[in-house]
Amino acid sequence: MTDVREIVACSPSAACHQAVTRTYTSLRENGADERVAFEAAQKVYSWHHPEVPRKQVPYVIADWLP
Repeated sequence: MTDVREIVACSPSAACHQAVTRTYTSLRENGADERVAFEAAQKVYSWHHPEVPRKQVPYVIADWLP
């Protein structure tokens, strides 16, 4: 398996990073279950980065979320 740090390095100011964190935070603030919010954040990331294998997406975004 490829090291996730080598896949796509997105800074906190990148559009994808902001969209992922905003999705997760907004859903959690509005009462969504943590799993539902995380799955939605994964879908947002995958939309921005379709080249990243879906199995690796959770590992890429896990450090981005509060």
